[in-house]
Amino acid sequence: MQNKWAQTKFANDIEEVVYGSRLIGNEPDLVLHGGGNTSVKTQERDHTGKLKDVLRVKNSGSNLGTIDSRGFTGIRMEDALAAVNIDHMTDEEMVDYLKRSMVNPSEPSPSVETFLHAFLPYKFVFHSHADAILSITNTDLSSEEISNILGKVVVLPYIPPGFKLAKEVLKNFKKDIDGIVLRKHGLLTFGDTGKEAYDRHIDIVTRAEKFISSKRTGDFFKEEIPEVSFNDIEKYIPIIRGCVSKRKKKILYIDTSEEARKIARTERTRDMCGYGPATPDMLIRTKYDFLYLDDLTRSGDLIEGYASRYSEEYKRYVKGFEMHDPYPAVMVVRGFGIITAGTSYREARIIDDLAIHSFRVNANTDQISKHEFISKEEAYAMEYWPLEEAKLKKTTHKFLLGSIGLVTGAASGIGLEAMKKLAENECTVVGCDIDPSINERCREIEEQYGVRALPFIVDLSSEDQILNMFRDIVKNLGGIDIVFNNAGILKSSKIIETSVEDLDRHYAIIGRASFITSREAMKIMIAQGIGGNIVFNISKNLTHPGPEMVSYGSAKAFAAQVCHYVAKEGGRYGIRANIINPDKIFRGSKIWENGVLEARAKAKGQTVEEYVTGNLLRREVLPSHVANMLIAMVNEDIFGATTDAMVPVDGGIL
Repeated sequence: MQNKWAQTKFANDIEEVVYGSRLIGNEPDLVLHGGGNTSVKTQERDHTGKLKDVLRVKNSGSNLGTIDSRGFTGIRMEDALAAVNIDHMTDEEMVDYLKRSMVNPSEPSPSVETFLHAFLPYKFVFHSHADAILSITNTDLSSEEISNILGKVVVLPYIPPGFKLAKEVLKNFKKDIDGIVLRKHGLLTFGDTGKEAYDRHIDIVTRAEKFISSKRTGDFFKEEIPEVSFNDIEKYIPIIRGCVSKRKKKILYIDTSEEARKIARTERTRDMCGYGPATPDMLIRTKYDFLYLDDLTRSGDLIEGYASRYSEEYKRYVKGFEMHDPYPAVMVVRGFGIITAGTSYREARIIDDLAIHSFRVNANTDQISKHEFISKEEAYAMEYWPLEEAKLKKTTHKFLLGSIGLVTGAASGIGLEAMKKLAENECTVVGCDIDPSINERCREIEEQYGVRALPFIVDLSSEDQILNMFRDIVKNLGGIDIVFNNAGILKSSKIIETSVEDLDRHYAIIGRASFITSREAMKIMIAQGIGGNIVFNISKNLTHPGPEMVSYGSAKAFAAQVCHYVAKEGGRYGIRANIINPDKIFRGSKIWENGVLEARAKAKGQTVEEYVTGNLLRREVLPSHVANMLIAMVNEDIFGATTDAMVPVDGGIL
């Protein structure tokens, strides 16, 4: 592994530990998604002005790759070292002790490995979960054999993170060593400078990599199984998503990268799905076993069988904690690739990353010696670690977490506001519009709300473009739960002045497109078997048609009739279909541009202001009013027993 430490002058200790942390955090072969931690022992003045010894250690939730000074929590060294004389602490006692020892109680909680950092008699301590180290320690090699490979290191057996591990490290520490290797866990190095701790880290990992290279006899993952294409499995993906979403909705990440395909086309992968992940830290996301899907026609049975086995093991090994979702997080589809399932797109991507690294590590172990991991009992103890369970209880999510929602006409007006409201409630969103600015709008939503926002530039008058969009939605996310048929155009004209071309254009975008979109969504929803919501933006023109709107109003009437049929035929599958009838939504709406607003006001014999507020409430109706109604309609606790209904959002018709 390349040593990337550059000659740098640091203004203080914190700058130095931040620099070293980022070097480690940006090496995916060292740490992944929150793994690893670092620290520095320094001096700070307390509230009385006295200089005190302080441990600054990475706090929970910080990312080593992007960490700054705020990512390190201060612990009074006097308090931390006093714990050396304590024989035993439960995890809960440890958390309480560290909370009382914090320099500033308002800072985030420190790493659970704080005592480990405090007890080591060096200024800087760096800890990683390096793939190369795990490749060697996840085997039956003896501690002596591992030491011979890695140099001046102490090798310890697997001990879960916490006070017991810190005490064991202290007990086995020797002054003349370069590092401590924790079996199935990772590597600790230390030094009086950040560079010294980092150099030792890279040197030991490089030794491990060279040893692994000497044991490799070629590419472990061989393309022995015929390749399966997306076209071959497309129809099964919604079924898979529905099966793993029975307890809570999931987003699928479908990995068909070259590495994922090789893994899926190798016969030995079937056995490796039972090896466990690369390190126990991954268990809460990946679970111990990965599911091998070798017969997609039986995918439902295979997924349910996995959940049943997990439930039995939970009963055997876990007491006092509610069972986690029993469905698989990692699925290898024979000949195709890897599918991972998470409650968000980001989570599914992280799980895929962990799975890929686990396959790399486990492939190395099989070439080095015999693979060994922690027992199922230890694995469940780690997955249901009380500290993590306490975090889960404190974590709250919005009701659309895990859901996938499509909004047509999403680049502006009602559609954009609807997409924002869905994202605000943690829905993974798909924005569709003929306007290329949909790309920018989706990027903004991702930045603002932290959810995946997938953009599509689509001419809804083209059936092929709609079909391709749904294929890509399945390929990128796994399925669909919500559709808001919102897109429309508006050209006002008298009947005697309306051309067939204008009539057809309105029908194609408002009427026919709503039918095609609903039809394709229903196919996916029925395959998933977890219900769904299709909502139509029809407008008050349906029930209170105004003059000079024959093209628009007739197309809306057709779309409303489609909604009725979706409700009639979708009900047995838990698919609800409802209509929102807004009126005069002007803000941000493109359909009222180019003189349309003025023309409609004139047709009514009103000023623009009178036309905008021409309702019983005498107030302007906003896109947010419609978007909030959409959110209510897809909320099972509010509209869960309602289908084939129309709700006006119009301020009251005069």
